[in-house]
Amino acid sequence: MLLYTVRFLCSVIAAFNRLLRALRKAMAAVLCSPPVSVPTASSPLSMRRTTTKVHPIVSVAVGGGDDQRACKDHQLFAPAVDAFARCNGSAAVVVEQVESTKKAARRRPSMLVIPVVPEAGEAPAGWGGVVVADKEAEVEVEGEGFRLASRRGARHPMEDAYCAINHKICAESHLAFYGVYDGHGGRAAVDFVSERLGKNVVAAVLATTTTMEAQESATGSSSSVDATAAAIRSAYLATDIEFLGQGVRGGSCAATALVKDGDLYVANLGDCRAVVSRDGTATALTSDHTAARGDERARIESSGGYVSCGNNGVWRVQDCLAVSRAFGDAGLKRWVISEPEITRLPLTAGCEFLVLASDGLWNKVSNQEAVDAVSRSSAGRGNSCKDLVDMARSRGSRDDITVMVVDLKRFT
Repeated sequence: MLLYTVRFLCSVIAAFNRLLRALRKAMAAVLCSPPVSVPTASSPLSMRRTTTKVHPIVSVAVGGGDDQRACKDHQLFAPAVDAFARCNGSAAVVVEQVESTKKAARRRPSMLVIPVVPEAGEAPAGWGGVVVADKEAEVEVEGEGFRLASRRGARHPMEDAYCAINHKICAESHLAFYGVYDGHGGRAAVDFVSERLGKNVVAAVLATTTTMEAQESATGSSSSVDATAAAIRSAYLATDIEFLGQGVRGGSCAATALVKDGDLYVANLGDCRAVVSRDGTATALTSDHTAARGDERARIESSGGYVSCGNNGVWRVQDCLAVSRAFGDAGLKRWVISEPEITRLPLTAGCEFLVLASDGLWNKVSNQEAVDAVSRSSAGRGNSCKDLVDMARSRGSRDDITVMVVDLKRFT
């Protein structure tokens, strides 16, 4: 529908320009034709020469300041002529003005230069040890127990973000949360999720821990249900509901890690990924939620949706979105759900570090390559996160790239 509208507008503009050219030719023909009758000098008419004023040419200006350029071919009014030019001797001047106008109309119009205005504003403020990625083109951070590097892609403003929270429950218990987020359709979703998800997860886990301890104290037995995983799931769903309530478009993928009492809980939505190194071997703790996954395709189709593969080989939900789970995306919420997949891993002596990254890295770097690059950097040869960002960029990644490496040895 939009294509037909554009074509109709173009045809209307072309017809309008043709009408203006026809009018100019008619005026030039009238001026150049021989006079039929010329009033005599004694005629009262020659003493009452009336000259029609020349209307100003209205043009469209592009740019600003001293660098404005006018598109001369988009004239809304042609210059009016002296109706009695041949009586007062000014016909040559009028003909010359018409000819100059025709020459100006034949000139190539100036190129339209539309400036790209970067998004303004700061990232949301932090809370309780929260660190949120800003919108700089390149960021390097070294925090408590983690390192991070982030670089903006070449296609659009920065839409990645990250978060880190360290929370000391008591002298014997420590809780830490880490997250990497990849937005799409603008920064609204990724800004909201990077600020709210970590808070919601920590609050839900702490509340669940208190409730479970009270129940165990009352009954004298422990529950077989993994309350922490259930709390993480509820926090994901609550965050999505909060964002949808804002009435803002866009969405965000996520990969998060929660360390609590010697266990590592990893959750994800979309194509952000978490990879752990155990004795130098890479193990993916998440599975990308894409429309190419058979189980995700079956889930979407059973809900009344469809998945299609484009000419570039990318599978998309409803011909639109390549990921099958995400925060936001209200128009596709029936199929693009926000329920995370959660993996629990007991931290043992062999667990070395965790790599959380957006798909800008994983589209160009394998899991084992990422682990090997971090292992080399741990031996004193470079910055692991920056090395991985450089590796993905050198292999042609044009997407935003955010890489976080979490040291797991401090928790074992």
